[in-house]
Amino acid sequence: MGLDLWVQAVESFGFPIAIASFILFRLDKSIQRLEETVFDLIEEEKESGK
Repeated sequence: MGLDLWVQAVESFGFPIAIASFILFRLDKSIQRLEETVFDLIEEEKESGK
């Protein structure tokens, strides 16, 4: 997301909504990485249990 898009969002929706959107965007990436890690651990556990 470019800086100009963030400036437009702040102008249109206000500062709190722009900050909330930014935080949700960042958290989404973290949650996806966490989900991938959990799935990898589950697969490793299944393989080691055989």
